[in-house]
Amino acid sequence: MDSTRKLLKRALLAAPFLFACFPQLLAAAACRPAQFDEQVSVRYVHDGDTVFLRDGRKLRLIGINTPERARDEQPAEPHSNAARQHLQAMSGNRWSLAYDAERRDRYGRLLAHAFDSQGRNITRRLLASGAGQLLVFPPNLRFVECYRAAQQRARSARRGLWGLAAYQVLSPARLGHGDTGGYRVVRGTLTRIGESRSSLWLNLGERFALRITRGDLDYFDPAAIDGWQQQTLSAQGWVYYRNGQWRMRLRHPAALLERPD
Repeated sequence: MDSTRKLLKRALLAAPFLFACFPQLLAAAACRPAQFDEQVSVRYVHDGDTVFLRDGRKLRLIGINTPERARDEQPAEPHSNAARQHLQAMSGNRWSLAYDAERRDRYGRLLAHAFDSQGRNITRRLLASGAGQLLVFPPNLRFVECYRAAQQRARSARRGLWGLAAYQVLSPARLGHGDTGGYRVVRGTLTRIGESRSSLWLNLGERFALRITRGDLDYFDPAAIDGWQQQTLSAQGWVYYRNGQWRMRLRHPAALLERPD
């Protein structure tokens, strides 16, 4: 009887801890497939999101964009070395791969979600550490909500690159003509929704617009977009300059860090 009471007491004491950890446990489970597609070995870590495998293939991790290393005449982006070191620390032993809708990108690189010898999702760990930013690239959307949650935790804690000035949220007015673009987070008020033959345009002021192509509109709720008028949006993606305006292609709602409910 005494041993039973002790077991019950231990269970009751552990219950609050288990309930507190339950969301994290669910998140971890949601980032792992029921089965893997392939086992591979890493030969060389190129940067924070790309590795060379021992069989010669080049693997690009799905769901993350890390700062670029120095190349040609371009200097290294802030935190690029740290991001590479994060991935190097996770590249021992063998990796398990899970494929998504596409197996190759336009450069011929292998695309996959990678898992370490303990079954932990590499992309999720990198995002949670602040080594990189969420990259949403349909139709490869497996684990996207899990990755989004991992990034949000890192941003809230200002972990890794999120603590650096170069990765803070920009207003459209701060995008200058001398800016070379890059992967940014831009925040502004939706002042106008326009349409063209190929795209829907969400204008955050006069000098910046989010572009949703007709092919990507299926991922969005049109009624929700109409409700965003005069509301604040924060989006992450590649910024580029064209026809006197800064633009960012918005491919999926998960790339919006801030949007009205």
